[in-house]
Amino acid sequence: MNYNLLAGLISTIIGIIYTIMSITLPNATIGNPIEPKIFPMLLGVGMTICGIILTIMEGRKKTVTKKTKNDQGLSHDTKLIIYTCIVTLAYALLFEPIGYVLSTIAFMSAMLFALNGKEKWKTNIIVSLSFSIGIYFLFLKLLSIPLPMMPFIQI
Repeated sequence: MNYNLLAGLISTIIGIIYTIMSITLPNATIGNPIEPKIFPMLLGVGMTICGIILTIMEGRKKTVTKKTKNDQGLSHDTKLIIYTCIVTLAYALLFEPIGYVLSTIAFMSAMLFALNGKEKWKTNIIVSLSFSIGIYFLFLKLLSIPLPMMPFIQI
C-alpha cells in the first residue's frame, strides 16, 4: 500500500472527527459565543482539506513501484521516524515525574545522538544541557512561568 495514500485517508478521517468535536465545544459565556470554536474548526477543516488533496494526488498516480532487493525492510528515514515517535512518547511520559530539565536533556540527547551520531557527543551533550537549563530559567525567571521541577533537587 502507498504510505502517502494511507496518510491522506487517515488525515481526512482525523480532520473530520476533529472538526465535529470542535463544533461540540461549549460556547463562550463572555464576548462572541463561537470564538473558542473558530481556531479548532479551522485546524480540523484544514487537516481535512490537506488529507483530501493528498488522497486525490496519490490516487491519480498510476505508477506502481516494485520492491527490489535494496528496498527490502525499513529505510533509514522510516527507522528515524519510528525512533522519534518512541523517544517523544517517553519524553511525554517522563515530563512530569522527573521534571522539565532532566526529561528535556534526555530527549534532546537521544535525538541529537540519532541525528548527529556518536562522533559529536560533546556537542550533543553541551547543546542538550545548555538548551534545557537555559529555557528553564528563561521561563522561570523572565516569564514567571513555572515548569515541572526535578523531584529531588527542586530546580
